[in-house]
Amino acid sequence: MFEKVVIGNATLYRGDCMDVLPTLPKVDAVITDPPYGINTKSDGSGKLSPWGDLCNAAFWYSAWIGAARSRLTQTGCLWTCLNWRSLPTFQKASCDLGWPIESLMVWDKQWIGPGGNKGLRPSYELVALFAGPDFAIQDRGLPDVQPFPVGSHKPNGHPAEKPIALMEFLVKHSGSGSIVDCFLGSGTTGVAAIKAGRQFIGIEQDAKWFDIACKRIEDAQRMVDMFGFQEAHKPKDSEQNSLL
Repeated sequence: MFEKVVIGNATLYRGDCMDVLPTLPKVDAVITDPPYGINTKSDGSGKLSPWGDLCNAAFWYSAWIGAARSRLTQTGCLWTCLNWRSLPTFQKASCDLGWPIESLMVWDKQWIGPGGNKGLRPSYELVALFAGPDFAIQDRGLPDVQPFPVGSHKPNGHPAEKPIALMEFLVKHSGSGSIVDCFLGSGTTGVAAIKAGRQFIGIEQDAKWFDIACKRIEDAQRMVDMFGFQEAHKPKDSEQNSLL
């Protein structure tokens, strides 16, 4: 069983996405930020290849991606965040499903994250686009490198922070219908969808993040109800770099 909360144009579920997705109607887009994968080593020393673990993780990736795909309309799409470490797992899942990654967007953070002494410090992550049979991005001038600035501050406390501007971009280029986020976190995708006047469905297992997401989406819906989504969609200076 799972908890269901309705807030304006948003329907939020606290539960496992694998339980909730089969119960949903058809939607136009899935926009989500899943866990980035399993990379353990059997002997604990780091001497064994992690490839087996990455392949095992791909079973779970292909399961939720396949479940999400089954909810998409013919013109629908799926955007999912990832990084270079989890890319092989996504590629394995893509091959297993027979659903190729259509595009791989580089999200330029315009900020250098922490790193070790040996390698380059990270300044980007990735977003994969899986496209339905009749999906098309209307703006044919969009490049596959997009800047969305972030910093070290985590205003919502979530460990996997994403700027709301990134989610607004993905919402904007995902048709005009309903949106699902399988891994809701603190609700940034939902806030972006509500501001854009879209129907939204969010799924989150963790009670802490579910409650935070409900509060954020409730606040966004209140702003839309008061001012209309065109006005509510205009970000304040303080919101430009708000994170997931």
